[in-house]
Amino acid sequence: MVGASFVALLSLSAVSISAAAAATADELVAYGMSLVEFDDVRMSESEADFDGSEELWDEALLFEYKLATSYTEDKAITSLGYQPYMICNYAPDKTGIQRAQMVNEAFQNTSGVDVSHFFFEGISELNNAERSCGVIRTFNDTIPKVYASNPDAETWMKTNPIHPSMKMVDSTVTTIQARMDGDTDLGMISIDQNENGYIRRSTIEFSNVLCPGVRSFNGTQIVSGKEISQAAQDFVVEDGGKTVRDASYYYDKVNNGGNNDYTERMKLWSDAVTFVVNLTDPVDGRNPCLDIVVGKIFTFEVSPFIGQGGTGVLEVYSSVSEEEGYVIAEASNMTKDDVDQCIWYTLYAIALNPMVCSVEPKARPQTLCPDLTSDLSQCPPPSPAPSQPSSGRVVKVSWMNKVVVSMAIAVFSFRVLN
Repeated sequence: MVGASFVALLSLSAVSISAAAAATADELVAYGMSLVEFDDVRMSESEADFDGSEELWDEALLFEYKLATSYTEDKAITSLGYQPYMICNYAPDKTGIQRAQMVNEAFQNTSGVDVSHFFFEGISELNNAERSCGVIRTFNDTIPKVYASNPDAETWMKTNPIHPSMKMVDSTVTTIQARMDGDTDLGMISIDQNENGYIRRSTIEFSNVLCPGVRSFNGTQIVSGKEISQAAQDFVVEDGGKTVRDASYYYDKVNNGGNNDYTERMKLWSDAVTFVVNLTDPVDGRNPCLDIVVGKIFTFEVSPFIGQGGTGVLEVYSSVSEEEGYVIAEASNMTKDDVDQCIWYTLYAIALNPMVCSVEPKARPQTLCPDLTSDLSQCPPPSPAPSQPSSGRVVKVSWMNKVVVSMAIAVFSFRVLN
């Protein structure tokens, strides 16, 4: 049961699902899994973000339903009206295939819901004797409509909007924070200088799995990787960060909740959003985080789609060395703390994007010149010296002494391989 104060805050006493039927706030909560139930499906940052609070979890669910029904006229590929949901079928004595078919039939048989309103690729998250779970992406008020048209669905189907913490794999935040803090294990970079004189090391990228229906938008339109990556970049910088701010439950809870009933992690995300929005110059509209870091340094690259031999994920990584990234940021009067906040904002904005269903940090190899710059054309390998064969060596350096690690995490560019 959700407190009446929050329901009033969201003005969400009911969500219209048809002329004759409406789902109350409590009914919408009843459609979803608890935090504990979801944790059994996907190991994510949800436990840390909500600190185990089922009440905050339910509030976030209501906020996301409100959000999804506020963009009925917006059908762009990044429209917040298209929201991903975790959907689980608990019907007993059924196989995963049978449960997936039940889900499809419930949506297909719902009046007012057509093929462009939902995208379901079957059971992909969990399949056991108790339940079968997958991801579905739907438009506007499709979910409440399905429950209204299929009363028995409440007995076997649970559906949760996938908000940012549910998308981030477990330990994403602690891993990034450790790199920022220069932890002796996670905050060091292993550097190997090979016989060609180049420096090779591992940096971090974000590997982002796209939601069902992103590429085959509206069931018919094929969206290119270039369009997807550009749309993802645009979403991060749109309206000086206000689009992200207005779609953030955490920001709303911390700044408009009327009390201190929020977690430390929620404040981390809210503070990052506030910081970036406030960076915008009121006169010329410039914002160093969005214009320089996100707009000019970052690379968002959609790998070839599965049918083309790739993974089809949205990869976000540094196209320059962290040393170069720091210099660029410093030239725009950004301090180390400023860049860290920009990184947190960017990570959160990526996870908030309705095109993205999963965010995971991964190691990415990086080759640099001996002076740690990234333009290899400026440092061609020297001619070998036969009398003095070289050997590899490994050097441990802390990137916090000279550079902001978050630049290696979030200094991306948007390139497409298709």
